[in-house]
Amino acid sequence: MRLVRILAPGAEPRLLILFHLPPILAAMDARTPATHIPGLSRARLKRVIAAGNVAAFAIGLWAFFFPTLLYTLGLSLCVLLPLWALALEMRTRGALGFEARRGRRYPLSLATIVLAPTLALAVRMGIDLNFASYPPLIAAAVLTALAVFALFWRFDPQLRGDLNQVATIAIFAPAYCYGALAFADVKLDASSGHDTQTVISDKRVHVSGGPKGSSIWYQVKVDPDASPAGANWVHVQPDLWGSFHRGDTVCVHVGKGLLAIPCYAVGHCAE
Repeated sequence: MRLVRILAPGAEPRLLILFHLPPILAAMDARTPATHIPGLSRARLKRVIAAGNVAAFAIGLWAFFFPTLLYTLGLSLCVLLPLWALALEMRTRGALGFEARRGRRYPLSLATIVLAPTLALAVRMGIDLNFASYPPLIAAAVLTALAVFALFWRFDPQLRGDLNQVATIAIFAPAYCYGALAFADVKLDASSGHDTQTVISDKRVHVSGGPKGSSIWYQVKVDPDASPAGANWVHVQPDLWGSFHRGDTVCVHVGKGLLAIPCYAVGHCAE
């Protein structure tokens, strides 16, 4: 107390502030988990994440098992929902997590929201699209995934030291980057490209789990000269597969791709 009394008038508040600097600096550090989020109580966050989990499962199952219905919309939601979850994680400054354990369920975990639609997206992009060469796409996905993982490691305070959450991000990053890049390369391709006319000689759908399983691969058989990869069986979008019939004249459209990764798809020829 003597130290405070010998200070000049008005110095006492400044001295007291020194004792509060550590918590103030911690609150300012974006890497420190927030204990209080303005406008978002813990109970509200639990409700939001619970609703997100339901939406993630529904969208993932929709995109994986019912791709013939609203195909592009379903895949778009698979791309956007994980981004929403990551934005929420940034908003809360580390108050949430990515824990995914069977024996102990963390109510503020975003694992389901980021993984369910991401895995469905990666699978659909892996079996629905056609690329003239896959190594450039895989290389781009790997590099992007490494960058995403590095950002998580640098700015997420809960990730370091938690192997469970590290595993979640290690699964999410490459799957999401591959699916999102493939989706963007094909769906956002603005190049005019060129068409090669051919005839469908056969069509098939690969069914998993026997006759009562779910349709996964949708393909039509065309002249291999019409395909840049020289393949006669070409994947088609599930929502278009029903409009193709044996003997139909179709066009194989080859585009440059948004990311300069050439892609091709079977479609109806323009009149």
